[in-house]
Amino acid sequence: MVKYALQCLSCQSPFEAWFSGSDAFDQQKEKGLVTCPECGSADVKKQIMAPSVSGTRKRGDTVPAAASTPDQKMAEMMRAVRDHIASTHEYVGSDFARKARAMHEGEAEAKPVWGETTLEEAKELIEDGVSAVPLPEAATPAKPVDQKKLN
Repeated sequence: MVKYALQCLSCQSPFEAWFSGSDAFDQQKEKGLVTCPECGSADVKKQIMAPSVSGTRKRGDTVPAAASTPDQKMAEMMRAVRDHIASTHEYVGSDFARKARAMHEGEAEAKPVWGETTLEEAKELIEDGVSAVPLPEAATPAKPVDQKKLN
């Protein structure tokens, strides 16, 4: 996975996004799937980035405490996102695309929801201007247990 620092050319907002590689970024950008979280524009560019390279250590050397801080901060942020989604959004399962479209078209009350959808349905939602973003796995809450199916 590669984390890119990106910038929206429309509103100048900086943001970051993870991709499986440079080709994945290029393909998603070409399809208009990389959008600004602030204004929704697909007019984004990669920022200049420096690689994170770890040096060699001799046996017995200790790793400075600051070296693990970014991962810890990222884990804390993902936990906060998961908790927020779990407490404020309704899980709609595989019905996500239909419900999101119905809310977008005013056929259903607009409310925060999360769930699953196929890649094809996700592309159609984006093409139709439906406000939806994919959740990274680390930010996805546990699916609620259907109490009816337990027995």
